[in-house]
Amino acid sequence: MNKPLSPTPLQAAAFHRMQQLMTQSPVPSISTELLCTADGELNRELNDFLFSPPGNRELLKGKKIAICCSNGVEEVEILGAMRWLTEHGATVHVVSPRIGEFPSTLGLRFPEMTKTHVLAIRLMENAGWIKIDRYMDEAKIADYDALILPGGCWNPDALRADKDAQAFVRDMHASGKPTCAICHGQWVMVSARILKGKRATAVWNIQIDLENAGATVLDEPCVVDGNLITARFPYDLPRMVEQLVKQLVKA
Repeated sequence: MNKPLSPTPLQAAAFHRMQQLMTQSPVPSISTELLCTADGELNRELNDFLFSPPGNRELLKGKKIAICCSNGVEEVEILGAMRWLTEHGATVHVVSPRIGEFPSTLGLRFPEMTKTHVLAIRLMENAGWIKIDRYMDEAKIADYDALILPGGCWNPDALRADKDAQAFVRDMHASGKPTCAICHGQWVMVSARILKGKRATAVWNIQIDLENAGATVLDEPCVVDGNLITARFPYDLPRMVEQLVKQLVKA
């Protein structure tokens, strides 16, 4: 048997230094279970939204909805919306930018999985991988009846820098089709410059960003201004989807 090598003092010091630069798990997270069982009106609505059987499986038959996101998308917001919409007859596509090449000077590493999937999170905790159905540079406004921009802090912060995503959001809104965002998803709307003069809401800590973009900000679960639909937080998801459905069914 080979004798294990002992690190040199310099190597040991470097390893110790590296450990000091990395934090340890566990991390803060959002628990869907706790969110759905908390004693609040909006929590009870979310529980009913996620766990009640579909009332009409053909309600959204023939409708196609794009959920645009990148890595770091909030799990309950994307999966909750996908499940409810598909169970009521809609076709839902996860639309995401391609992961490109990065200069080695940035020190970035992306697993092979990111070429075909986006990583969901629970606030700060990594969750699972969700398959990409269309790449952002392939998506066409004519193919979709509505758009949803879910949150998770670093998902929209990356998505908002993508020129194809900005154009898709602008064109979807200009077409008159329901254009929705929840939590931090409104950051993409800010970068797409569609909020000036509009009434909107968002998660509390970025409401100032909407105000700076020219929106009139309301601290309400869901705000509708024409085909612009915005919500604040995961437990506001049912009300956002309800307003989306009203516009799709009416259309």
